[in-house]
Amino acid sequence: MTLIELANKEIDLYSNVMNIYEGKISSDNQELTLEEIQLEYKKVHNEYSKLSDKNIEALKRGLFIQWYALTEPHYLTGINELDEKTERKIIADLKTLIDRNETDKELMWMLNYYMNWNFVFDRFKDIAEFTKIAKAKIGGKPKIKTDERGQMGIYWKSITAE
Repeated sequence: MTLIELANKEIDLYSNVMNIYEGKISSDNQELTLEEIQLEYKKVHNEYSKLSDKNIEALKRGLFIQWYALTEPHYLTGINELDEKTERKIIADLKTLIDRNETDKELMWMLNYYMNWNFVFDRFKDIAEFTKIAKAKIGGKPKIKTDERGQMGIYWKSITAE
């Protein structure tokens, strides 16, 4: 799947989650159950991991999903348990980018933000130990593009609105 297709899939899944949460599901429509959404989200995350060693945007989205799965309730996100092998690949790809100094300002700012919940990365200490970077080192918050980025775009839009 392409990044656009994955973003659209995420938006569809998130729309289903919101319909379930808001009680807008009726027996007439063919909406997915929350369990089905969670399985589909696991597939989306897997697709991002397939691209994460070649595409920094896929890495950002996969990393976001991993962080979000542990920091927000699954009944609001549709994201629950992810495949550990897939998660580990994304962390390894992130470490490779950092080691090669091939990250961008946005990724480093996002990672630094996620480090506010450092428990998210505890399971991956055998791959890499991430530490918060001094804000002066990464600079101010970058302008984060929010369109066509799936649930990551929705989240960043909600917290970075000016």
